[in-house]
Amino acid sequence: MRKVYFCKENEFKTKKTYKTLKGKYPKVTIKRKGCLGKCKTCKSCPFSLVDGKVFSCETGDELYKKLNKQLNKISV
Repeated sequence: MRKVYFCKENEFKTKKTYKTLKGKYPKVTIKRKGCLGKCKTCKSCPFSLVDGKVFSCETGDELYKKLNKQLNKISV
């Protein structure tokens, strides 16, 4: 099963992405956690960890598209 984590400290940049993905992929574990240990990335842009791999983009919308594509590829 896939695991997607969002940093709570990055919440203001990823809130919309988190909520949308959580509703769209109920079978995927999507959670907000405390610090994910990627502070440099967290300060500079929206990001998420998918099975330990960092996905980051300039905007939350771009991050959503990237994660959606990744999760669709996995689900098929």
